[in-house]
Amino acid sequence: MADAPDTERQAVEPDAREVLSVSQLNDRIASVVQDTPALNGVRCIGEVTDLHKNSTALYFTLTDGEAELPCMIWANRYREMDADLEDGTEVILEGDIDYWVEGGKIDLKPWEVIVVGDGDQAATVERLRSELEERGWFEDEQKRVPCK
Repeated sequence: MADAPDTERQAVEPDAREVLSVSQLNDRIASVVQDTPALNGVRCIGEVTDLHKNSTALYFTLTDGEAELPCMIWANRYREMDADLEDGTEVILEGDIDYWVEGGKIDLKPWEVIVVGDGDQAATVERLRSELEERGWFEDEQKRVPCK
């Protein structure tokens, strides 16, 4: 029926299944996430990227180089932690997976942060920067004047 031309399509009666609003569906997703024990008290290791801070919270992405997970820490909780997060920091996070109903987004909300050190991606960027600096690529005579 999907391949039939528009003129040959027949009216399809609505399905008898419940039709949810976006809010209702997001509430349902949130309850599944919150009620799943395997998503509470998880520990995850990765590298901090795309760190953004404001007066309310820290937002960042945790990555292992193959996959990414959005994370959020409330600013008042972060101030009590013994951790200084920066892009490129490798960390072990412990917390709960959360679903933000209004925004329709899932993230990890850690209550514990253990700094492991510099992550692999940060180390790779630093090695490349050092190599290019040794070659003199950052020297003024190597820089081009932008075209107008």
